[in-house]
This record gives sequence, structure tokens and C-alpha cells, in this order.
Amino acid sequence: MRSKSVIYFLLGLYTALVSWYYYHSVILLILHWIFWPIALIYFLITGHLADGRWLSIPKHFF
Repeated sequence: MRSKSVIYFLLGLYTALVSWYYYHSVILLILHWIFWPIALIYFLITGHLADGRWLSIPKHFF
């Protein structure tokens, strides 16, 4: 059960990074952190993570 909570946390953190990368808004960052499954699906559908950006966005921060 612990491994699922770590994955849940990491996916929420990833969604927050993507949110900050595109919007630079603290309010949207908090909303995307809270509702990360919906936000992650939105980012996938709209193409925000296409063409290798799903990997280059985290590299931008670290």
C-alpha cells in the first residue's frame, strides 16, 4: 500500500511541475496539485506532453 501512495505523490508532483512550466500561476499550481488526475488527463489530451515534452519538462527543473 505504501508504494501506491509514493506513486500517487510523484504523479501529483509531476502534474504540478507541468502546470508551473506552462502557466506560472500559484493558484493553478495548487488546483492542479489537488486535482492532479484530471489535470494530467487534460495535459495528455491537449498535447502538452507530446513530442518528448513529458520528459524534457522535469529536466527543465532538475
